[in-house]
Amino acid sequence: MTEGREPVNVSAHLALAAQNLPHNTAILPAQEGAFVARTFAELEKDVSACAHLLGKRDIRPQDKILVMVRPGYELILNVFALFLLGACPVIIDPGMGLRNLLRCVKSTKPDGLIGVPLAWLLARFFRGTFSGVNKKIIVRGNLFLQELRNHQSLKPLDAAEVNADDLAAILFTSGSTGPPKGVCYDHGTFAAQVQMLKNNFGIEAGEKDLVTLPVFALFNPALGMTSVIPDMDPRKPAKADPGKLVAAMKKHKITSAFGSPVLWRKIADHCEAHTLNLPGIRRIFIAGAASPPALVQKLIPILPNARILAPYGATEALPLSVADADDILETRESTEQGEGSCLGKPLPNIDVCILPVCNSPIPNLDEIEELRDGKVGEITVAGPVVTKSYYRMPGATFDSKVCDGKRTLHRMGDLGYFDKKGYLRFLGRKAECVRTSDGSLETERCEPIVNALTEVRRSALIGLGENREKEPAMVVEPEPNHFPQTIADEKRLSKTILEKLHKHEHLRLIRLIFFERSLPVDTRHNAKIHRLSLARKGKIRAKVAQAQAYLP
Repeated sequence: MTEGREPVNVSAHLALAAQNLPHNTAILPAQEGAFVARTFAELEKDVSACAHLLGKRDIRPQDKILVMVRPGYELILNVFALFLLGACPVIIDPGMGLRNLLRCVKSTKPDGLIGVPLAWLLARFFRGTFSGVNKKIIVRGNLFLQELRNHQSLKPLDAAEVNADDLAAILFTSGSTGPPKGVCYDHGTFAAQVQMLKNNFGIEAGEKDLVTLPVFALFNPALGMTSVIPDMDPRKPAKADPGKLVAAMKKHKITSAFGSPVLWRKIADHCEAHTLNLPGIRRIFIAGAASPPALVQKLIPILPNARILAPYGATEALPLSVADADDILETRESTEQGEGSCLGKPLPNIDVCILPVCNSPIPNLDEIEELRDGKVGEITVAGPVVTKSYYRMPGATFDSKVCDGKRTLHRMGDLGYFDKKGYLRFLGRKAECVRTSDGSLETERCEPIVNALTEVRRSALIGLGENREKEPAMVVEPEPNHFPQTIADEKRLSKTILEKLHKHEHLRLIRLIFFERSLPVDTRHNAKIHRLSLARKGKIRAKVAQAQAYLP
């Protein structure tokens, strides 16, 4: 260990929870029979036994181990066992599709694989991609658990000594606006995130969290929270059964839950339809995309005792800021007039600066002047929860990181500004901004205006054409009972949308509207719209759309 530095192994958080809350349930399934519930003391013993097992299979400190197991107990068990050994889990979202998954494996070059039989077959079939994977552990349900029991009598392992800046894990981005990238998490970053959650969100040991995003369950042992694993496919939150989720919340007395806007909308619609509310919930997190004010308004009576929180961040840096229900409703009118979604105010020890929009690297902050007085630019952040690099991707790291001589700042790829009250406002992704003959047009300048219509579920700004300057167009997903059935219906709804947009001088260039029953979204949250793929589809459909749209 380096002189003057203390070990900060992430696995120590589980050991502490097992010491302070030995009989509290650490993890349990909402679906009966999925796995056996475990207390913190039992989970710690399981993790130690798993670490013994992995050690016998030649897993060593600093090994990069691809983890492809079922979410919930198996994920927490194996990841914390790797932390305990000082090895580095590599976690790739399986919902991103086979091509992206293989690309991630190839870029990481992991040393080993812990996975279900399907993952092992995948490794055999794509031998070239998995060529560096020399250590393979197959997790076959009860057989793997039996192997664990055979190691539980062994002396508990001490956590491997690590430093704050030692690599702890590689977590991949969802790739919603580009290829997925492996984010390097060091032990110090994890520790800072745990501290940020404890200090700013009122989370207390003994609470119960409904885990809809599996990787977030890794924080719960450090917080002393019970992880309740719902009966849903975490790769497809938009297809989750809200009735099962609400039933789990009530049965297990859930106090905290995370979900994307699409998931909370499903829950809100279900509760309204069945005249239900959830008074036991203390807080919910809405994340993965901007939180629509109308959704927040809808959730308030359903969650009478809850803090409704919309944290802002990304895989590379989270949490950075948070807006509560009051913030979002206070700014609702301006949001729905195209002035940007409210992201709240930066959390303590987080520095947010707005830099001029630039598509080239910024090697040094001294070379660029920060924007102030409400000017729009790229949101750039620094702080203890901000990661420093991507794994084996020096070009991406050079593009996304800025140095000021003392610290590393991360360019979020988001456009925004600070309003007069100090709220950080989000105007959309830099990559999805449409350059027109009248200047650049950000997605949040127009989408919330369209989304505020009762007939519309959501919408997307796209740019059409092969030139640098595009023709802006809107792709609209109407509410199911408002989807146009005839060309006359399309013209009527198009006219309503365009009249609303054209009240704003800078939006009069938008003359083209077309409709989709469902907009393509990201795999992780089913919330971020794939506007760039819509634009490619729009090229094909542009003539049809133009014929059907209302053109003033």
